[in-house]
Amino acid sequence: MNPVVRIAVLGAAGRMGRAVIQAAAQAGLPLGAAFERAGAPELGRDAGELAGLDTRGVLITADVAAAAARFDVLIDFTRPEATLTAL
Repeated sequence: MNPVVRIAVLGAAGRMGRAVIQAAAQAGLPLGAAFERAGAPELGRDAGELAGLDTRGVLITADVAAAAARFDVLIDFTRPEATLTAL
C-alpha cells in the first residue's frame, strides 16, 4: 500500500503557488491546506478554484499552525520573511 502524502502550499495565491496546486492535482496528490499572508484578499477562497481547478474544499488561510494536522509536506513559494513566520 502506498501512503498518501497531503501537501500544503505557502503562497498559494501567487503564480507559482497556483501552478503547484495544479501540478499536485495532476499528480493525484491531495491538497491538505493552502496559505497566504494575513490580510490577503484571497483568504477564504477555495484554493482549487483560485488555481483554475474544480473546488477542493480547501480554503486559503493565514494560520499555518492551526492547519498543521491537515498536511504532511509544506511547499513554500513566498519571500524569506513569510518563510520565517511560517516556521
